[in-house]
Amino acid sequence: MTYDKLVDKLKKFLNKPTHIVLLGVGSEFHGDDYVGMDLCKSLKNKVPGKVTIIETGTSPENFTGQLRKIKPSHIIIVDAADMNLEPGDVNLVNSSDIGGLSISTHHLPLNLFIDYIEKTMNSSVIFIGIQPKSTEFSNSLSPELKKTVLDLSSVLEKVLRETFPS
Repeated sequence: MTYDKLVDKLKKFLNKPTHIVLLGVGSEFHGDDYVGMDLCKSLKNKVPGKVTIIETGTSPENFTGQLRKIKPSHIIIVDAADMNLEPGDVNLVNSSDIGGLSISTHHLPLNLFIDYIEKTMNSSVIFIGIQPKSTEFSNSLSPELKKTVLDLSSVLEKVLRETFPS
């Protein structure tokens, strides 16, 4: 997906938000699986106050209490996902379509977590999947995913600042 198309889809998804949560998911010991967490780290202190960034590791379900306190209208989940694309490619996936993605390092399947959030918190959820190159044991991202983090963090910062202008 091109970044222009990603921006358009994100803007359409972020219809009249009151508070947005960006959830970074992944494991720091599985190479490119860390991409969601790394993206969140790169956006710290760069987003408007009505955006909360949460780095969940491999257990986003452990953060449901924090989400209930925040009461976000919209949640963007970022994680590595095997979508049979080129390493570093990005795809925006609606919550209803997430069941078919291969995301294996999490304790609870992500589609169950998203279902729970949508039903109990009345939040709209969208998933940004990033194609990993390798999720083998490693504590660093591949060059392709390092570039994706740089590019995607710029895109997300721009969209979030336009959504909540100062």
